[in-house]
Amino acid sequence: MAACGGGATPTPAPLSSPTPAPTDIFAQSPAPSVVASPAPAASAEPGTSAGGTTYKVKPGDIMISIAKKFGITVAALKKANPTVDPTKMQVGSELVIPPK
Repeated sequence: MAACGGGATPTPAPLSSPTPAPTDIFAQSPAPSVVASPAPAASAEPGTSAGGTTYKVKPGDIMISIAKKFGITVAALKKANPTVDPTKMQVGSELVIPPK
């Protein structure tokens, strides 16, 4: 048996560049945007929130008594709370009190 190529064993060529280090995926991606949710309406009685004054309904409250307490009309109170049925107000629910 004859040896090919003169008997020298070729050595593998060195790698052209070292293996790259793992990258930090958080350093490359932009920071997530944070959306601040609006603060809940104040639960004080009466309270103030960004949208105006609020009032927590107590047992025995009716729209006319609440309107008189704040010196406003029942119509103004109804307009500020269009989703509230005056005959079905729940104790503990909050009403928006419009300005005088």
